[in-house]
Amino acid sequence: MDTDSDLSFSEEGSGVESGNEDVNRQLHNRPWIWVAINDTDRYTRPHHIHDFIQRYGPRNPPTPNASPIEYFRKLTSLEDGTNILDILVTETNRYAGQSLNNADLSHHSRSHEWIDTNVQEMSAFLGLYLAMGLVKKPTIASYWNSENRFSLFQTPSFRNIMTRNRFQLLLQYLHCNDNNTNIPRGNPNHDPAHKVRPILDLINTSFKDSYSLSRDITVDESIVGFKGRNRIVQYVPAKKTHRWGAKLFVLAESDTGFNYHINLYAGKSHTAGRIHPNGLGYEVVMDLVRPLFGKYHHLLVDNYFSSPVLGDDLFQNQMYLTSTVKETRKGMPKSYRTTRVPKGEMVVKQCGPLMAMKYSDRKTVTMLSTFATPIIEVSENGRGVQKLIPNATRVYNKLMGGVDLGDSMIQTYDPDFRSLKMWKRVLVNLLLRIVVNAYIIYKQNRGFRQKMNRFEFTMTLCQELIGNHQVERRVPGRTSTYNRLSDRHFINYIPGTKRRRCKVCEKKSRFYCVDCTVALCVGNCFRRYHTLRFYEE
Repeated sequence: MDTDSDLSFSEEGSGVESGNEDVNRQLHNRPWIWVAINDTDRYTRPHHIHDFIQRYGPRNPPTPNASPIEYFRKLTSLEDGTNILDILVTETNRYAGQSLNNADLSHHSRSHEWIDTNVQEMSAFLGLYLAMGLVKKPTIASYWNSENRFSLFQTPSFRNIMTRNRFQLLLQYLHCNDNNTNIPRGNPNHDPAHKVRPILDLINTSFKDSYSLSRDITVDESIVGFKGRNRIVQYVPAKKTHRWGAKLFVLAESDTGFNYHINLYAGKSHTAGRIHPNGLGYEVVMDLVRPLFGKYHHLLVDNYFSSPVLGDDLFQNQMYLTSTVKETRKGMPKSYRTTRVPKGEMVVKQCGPLMAMKYSDRKTVTMLSTFATPIIEVSENGRGVQKLIPNATRVYNKLMGGVDLGDSMIQTYDPDFRSLKMWKRVLVNLLLRIVVNAYIIYKQNRGFRQKMNRFEFTMTLCQELIGNHQVERRVPGRTSTYNRLSDRHFINYIPGTKRRRCKVCEKKSRFYCVDCTVALCVGNCFRRYHTLRFYEE
């Protein structure tokens, strides 16, 4: 740095860190010469911060009076006609056909009743599944209990929309891709995320086509909760909601939490053949933000991703950085590893456009920025208490939470049912992100229409996805020689020791109707089944 600037430097060794020759050779031979700054009150940046003048917000949105489903369709389809519902219908029918041809089904398996699905039914299925996040019940089957009608919809219950068996069949055979199964796992071309790859690629494209990010953006990790056995499951103890699960790297807008781009981490074994000279965090960030180069965005990341190389490369591509950083990261001032900073004080060094600050408050934090400054400012916390903190700390605390904001919105109405298939958990998580992004666009585009809160928006979307779909009623009576309503019926123990689910209350029962061959509880369930004319099977 030029000593003729307004900055004052330490005299010892001209403020230059020694012993950085090895670092220079390892990191593109860059001269990481850190100069100490003593007078932080008179700090000025060595470069100009360009104004962010690009247009941001929704791109080609629906009309201001559009219904929620139009925003949903906008984010689930592409200009070439590809859409998520068609993918799910095609792949679900194909997978069900393959599975049933190779399966040895028991006599009582519900899979005998499988028929191919269609777009209308798949839309209703997604509407019901998303609705389960609005009113929580302990199990999927409990939404069909006759004693507890689901009161969210004006069309009175799940029973009128889809039978329980049909819903569970669709959930069992739900699929979005299986074209990569013949590639061995050790092959470099094998994609561990191939099950959800078509959906992931589609929504990443539609998000970019539907929204332009504002100046402040953030990259962070997000965990899709899953504790089953899968080689890409990660453990991230810092995450409070889910510590185990699939890891997503998300680029989001700081102010709104809009998810702009999502990458699924495929595990260390998948990247073993790739060389990351600057670390995996560097590669992740550059892959996510590369399309935004040249627009003077301001990126915020945590110390998992941050490094001097990242800050310098982003600056060369007209993008600013503010982040926390590990003291031991290559290229950082070596003195930071041993320097002890008293509470309320800081140590600041400069290297070209990079400003490194080690600041101590309740704990010591090291920050790196090409945007923020170490100048002390007045900041107010959530309780209204004012405090003096550096500008870099205030900016980071205010703008870093974009991904966490989106995750909190997703968790609010997540059905959160267990599954043995990790990719199904990821698929549901992606659908919830679509709903959240649709609501963010709606809020900025609604015009003079009366505003819906997120619950009302999601509820309306579920109703519109379901539409006029109704369960096909069977003709009353049974196909056997016995009439369910008029003939005499006898109850007996089920042969053997195995219990079966009661046809009425779905609890395990040791008894069954000998003539109807269905399990029933003695008493009320037996009476209801043989007396209600329009009993729903």
